[in-house]
Amino acid sequence: MTRLRTVIFRRIVLVAAISFLLSAGFTYYYYNHILIGQMMQEDKAKLSQTVRQLDYMSDDISNFTLTLIIAERVQQFYKTYDRLDTFDQFKSLQDTFTFVDGYKGLRKEVTSYALVLPDGRAFWNVAGNDGYFGERLKEPWYLNFIRSDAEFGFTRPHRMLADQTPDSDTAIISYVVTVRDIEKPGRTIGRFIVNLDYSHFQALLDFSPFGNLAWLDESGGELYAKPSRGEPSAVDLVRELGDAAEKEGAFRVSNGYLLVERFESTDWRLATFISQSSLFDRAKIVLYLLAFFTLVSTSLILALMMPAIFRITRPIMRLYHAMNAVSSGNLQTFVRIETGDELEKLGTGFNRMTSQLRTHIEESIRHEKDKRELEMELLLSQLNPHFVYNTLNAVIYMAQKQGNADIARMVSAFIRVLQDAVKIGGDQSLVPLSEEVALLRSYIEIQSFRYADMFRVEWALEERSLDCLVPRVLIQPFVENAIFHGICPKDEPGTIRIFASEADGALLIRIEDDGIGIEPDRLHTIWEPREKKGSP
Repeated sequence: MTRLRTVIFRRIVLVAAISFLLSAGFTYYYYNHILIGQMMQEDKAKLSQTVRQLDYMSDDISNFTLTLIIAERVQQFYKTYDRLDTFDQFKSLQDTFTFVDGYKGLRKEVTSYALVLPDGRAFWNVAGNDGYFGERLKEPWYLNFIRSDAEFGFTRPHRMLADQTPDSDTAIISYVVTVRDIEKPGRTIGRFIVNLDYSHFQALLDFSPFGNLAWLDESGGELYAKPSRGEPSAVDLVRELGDAAEKEGAFRVSNGYLLVERFESTDWRLATFISQSSLFDRAKIVLYLLAFFTLVSTSLILALMMPAIFRITRPIMRLYHAMNAVSSGNLQTFVRIETGDELEKLGTGFNRMTSQLRTHIEESIRHEKDKRELEMELLLSQLNPHFVYNTLNAVIYMAQKQGNADIARMVSAFIRVLQDAVKIGGDQSLVPLSEEVALLRSYIEIQSFRYADMFRVEWALEERSLDCLVPRVLIQPFVENAIFHGICPKDEPGTIRIFASEADGALLIRIEDDGIGIEPDRLHTIWEPREKKGSP
């Protein structure tokens, strides 16, 4: 029974384990195909928001710069500067700087301006005719922009003085725009440069929720990078992907995902690397909750099923031990089960069965006792016939000693008839016809001494009919009737004929006599009830 309980417990544990594995599989699927997708969508939305903020800033700067370069004061400077004398050039330059400085307060990120003539001469509003800014135009940030043949755009970050003080060196990102004659749009009259404080862009990107972020220009140059310790740089990942990273979207890379978002107004790109570990850290609360609820549900299944197991197995154990006791011969075993269900009915049936078995065994013992008593009585009853046989045998001895053979033959025949009569109470109710004929001959021999010369018997018995079985003492009553009711009443000798034949598996026995017979009316009366019943 312990084994049965163990089997049930193992099956429940197996079901619980399968449920746990299915829950784990669902959790894994949910994490990889749904939860990560949702988190990637959230990160993509956050990255798009950062891109839009930078787009708004760049659009504002572009519109701000466009407003300045189409202003009459700035247009006049570019178109007339080389035709003026030195004093007028100085005055035109100062008037132009005064004009653009008046707009400087509209953009807090603007640090300075520069006017570049077609021949490369540059005028910086911080130092006027100082050659400092002209030297800066020989640096890669400006030369790369020139090589790109772009009409306008932002340069890569570079360092320069914000004002004339040596300690004002800071990171700058410049917006360069080609200035055309508004009266003759096909004519280029110079370039206008707006120098912007890089810290404003950096602050916006530093405030973003991404720990591994890269801001790239149209050629893949690094405008901003915020690496994360222990993770590959987003800039390096973009370069590894090559042309694939030219499009925006989510890219599966080693140990994580790379998100790329493009700007609408420029060819800039913003890329961030999302590691698998960071995704797991963000999703672990959901995973832990799923694992917790799975474990709790599995534990509840076991906690709820164990009492049910014991409630089922305890009565079965009682029945098991009770059956062992009964099989050992203890029929007084009684089992008590009070569960109110089928098990209680099973226990009640077991108790009823043992009770009926006890009753049956007691009856069998009583019947066996009665049988023994009857056998004893039968044995005692057989003592009297043996006494009679011995007495008759003594008579036969005395008759033979005195030479009276008729008495000896009659008594011998009587003994045979008497022995057969004793056998009638036995189990052998059918005997061969030959045995029945032998008994009948002994009976006829006795009757021939009583009715001497009154009848004779003719036998017509087929050999094969002698082996057929017939009920014991079947023919003797018919022969007796033939003697007493047929031959004796006519007061003269008669004949009895006995026929026996076997055909088609049926035994035919016929007894005939030539006695007085029976009147037809009486015969009709005897057979009338059978005729009324439809018998032949």
